[in-house]
Amino acid sequence: MLFNVSGPIVDTDSQTALRPSLWKYRYVLVFLSLLGILSSYQLAVVILLRKSINLSTSPFQGTNLVNPYQNWNGEGQEKISLHAHSDEVWFTPERHTVAEIQSEYKREGFSNIAITDYGQITETENPSYIRGLEWGQNLKKRHLLAIGIKKSFYDYFPVYATRENLNWVMDRMKKLGGYVIIPHPKLFDSFSREEMNSLGGFQAVEVYSPFGDDPKILDTLLSQGRNVHCMASDDLHYFPETSIKSFNQPFWKDMIQTLGNQRGRKGESFLRYIVTAEGVKDQNSVLSSLESGSFFCVKKFFSGAEDPKVPKIQVTKNHSIQLNSKERYLEIRFIGQKGEVLQIDPDTNHAEYVFKENDSYVRLEMIALTGSILSNAIYRNNQ
Repeated sequence: MLFNVSGPIVDTDSQTALRPSLWKYRYVLVFLSLLGILSSYQLAVVILLRKSINLSTSPFQGTNLVNPYQNWNGEGQEKISLHAHSDEVWFTPERHTVAEIQSEYKREGFSNIAITDYGQITETENPSYIRGLEWGQNLKKRHLLAIGIKKSFYDYFPVYATRENLNWVMDRMKKLGGYVIIPHPKLFDSFSREEMNSLGGFQAVEVYSPFGDDPKILDTLLSQGRNVHCMASDDLHYFPETSIKSFNQPFWKDMIQTLGNQRGRKGESFLRYIVTAEGVKDQNSVLSSLESGSFFCVKKFFSGAEDPKVPKIQVTKNHSIQLNSKERYLEIRFIGQKGEVLQIDPDTNHAEYVFKENDSYVRLEMIALTGSILSNAIYRNNQ
């Protein structure tokens, strides 16, 4: 027999109201948890993946002069483009195909081109193809280029990377066979001069870029005794309208390019590139020239202009730099320590400069009618 025993009446609704439920804060808690995981990850990689490098702080010294152009033979020259992006990456499907890029550059007289997509090595059917990739996903555009690299690797620093972290990345690129370049340093001031002075591991800087031209960046580094090379590239993302109209691309790609304000532009393609010696155009020979600095950087002043001719540069036994060219330049400049202009020769295709005792390096700038040409440094060495 069941008895109903009277007892205190509990108001369950009021108790529930008094106990605050965390459920209504679930989205905030999930966000804070993810933020904590990301912060912990970022802190861990910043601490663990780092490399310190001893950098030179004194000018080049020695009785010998290193001339990267001493062994140039033949009268021809090879145009090479080392920075272009295709549609092969999943988040850039609206860009141009590898075949379209290679075809357009070949039509413009280029001997070879590297496809440097973000975070991956894009393969092609061309056996002489130059492998490359662009590393970096951060908004500040602190990216790095690796030419000739054997395999890609993940960007472990999507939010922030210290200088030691960047040194680690560049060291890994070099171990994988890459020639390391700092691209577009003036874009969002991604790499200031002070920062480049504190970084090691890179071999060239894009001083000719659609996002800012500044050859004087080289003098800051060369004056410290660091043999850093020039680099010139289109950093191709989209061709001008005249080229795009000739492509048989799908409607959706036209629409995305239009909505992204990428159509109708003149474009920066074919204007900035490097020049190697005659016959130096496959990956192995181009990489060898890059490593030794045996190439010129060219910036054409306008589309459709003739290519400026690069000179021959020889260094004699008495330390005289002799320049000879088939093209008559508007001006030839010899530039030394801290960017000092040592000598200017106007309206000529021949110039000569004798290395002074206090010259640690000399680089040359040639201003032609259709473009400007930069040489890499001729510098002192004890070997």
